[in-house]
Amino acid sequence: MIEDVTTTATREVRAEDRGVHIERSAVGVVRGKDVEIGMAGVGLVLADGDLSLTQGGGRAFVAGGDLRIHQGGGGTLVAAGDAFISQGGTGSLLAFGAVSVEQGGIGVALAREVRVGGGGILGIALAPRLAVEPGGKVMLGLPQAAIAGAALGVVAGVVVAMTQAMRSRSR
Repeated sequence: MIEDVTTTATREVRAEDRGVHIERSAVGVVRGKDVEIGMAGVGLVLADGDLSLTQGGGRAFVAGGDLRIHQGGGGTLVAAGDAFISQGGTGSLLAFGAVSVEQGGIGVALAREVRVGGGGILGIALAPRLAVEPGGKVMLGLPQAAIAGAALGVVAGVVVAMTQAMRSRSR
């Protein structure tokens, strides 16, 4: 049985033992087994199974299975399985499986494997396996991100050392 919410504004939808379908609604918190969201805005989604978002958006999504986004986006995404984004985007994504993005964008992706297809863009890829297809772009892969992190660490260390030295002189 599926809990169905259509054309509603509500604070919370719960159906832990069954699927949830949200359509043309605004919901604060959604919790269920398998969650489908279409043309809706949500604050937080907690899915024990798969999560699918089509033409919608939200702040944070957590899926116990696969996560699929088509023509939508979110702030922070976490998936226990694979994550697929087409014509959408997110700021940060953590997937314990593979990540695939086409005609969309991701700020930072942390996964076992990342594939950037045509029209896809990825800011920082933190993955041991990275595939960039024609038309895809990646700003920083794992080696470049490690170098940038080390450089920022050195700069931060120098700034802290200089600040402490100036404080000790003024005493």
